[in-house]
Parts: sequence; structure tokens; C-alpha cells
Amino acid sequence: MSENRTVSIMLFVLGLFLIAVGIGLSTVTQTVTRYRNYYGFQIPYQETIQPYAGVGMVMVIFGIIVLIGAFIKTRSKKTVTVKMEMPKTEQI
Repeated sequence: MSENRTVSIMLFVLGLFLIAVGIGLSTVTQTVTRYRNYYGFQIPYQETIQPYAGVGMVMVIFGIIVLIGAFIKTRSKKTVTVKMEMPKTEQI
């Protein structure tokens, strides 16, 4: 396996990993308790937040860019084909 192909495969796997981790981080939720002040009384309420949604989306976008780069790197290398022909001999 040539070095260019190995780099392309590693970039492809890295892109898939970044996309998977980014989606995982985007779906993490956390329930926090906050308090509202009504006429001097503090009333607790729960709110669900996604603390890592921004980081996850950045990782997904970066993973897509890496995948596109790996695809372009694989397609852009020029292949050289060597065609060998045997000389024809005449039969007596």
C-alpha cells in the first residue's frame, strides 16, 4: 500500500471519528435547577440544557471537511499505467 493511500485512509477514519464524537457531544443533555423570584419567593424549576452542542457541531463540520479532503486526496493522485506488449513472432 502506498504512502498516499495510507494517509487518505487515516484522514477518512479521522473524519468519521470526528463526526461520531461531534454527534455524541451534541446530544448530551444536562438538567439544571434554577430559581425564579415571584413576589419575594424563590420558586425552583428544572431546565434541560445542552452544554456541548457548540463544540459538537464544530467537530462535525471539521470532520466533514477532513472527509472531503481525504476524498479529494484519493481522487487527485495521478496514476501511471504501463502497458507492455510482447513482440509477435512469425511462425514458420
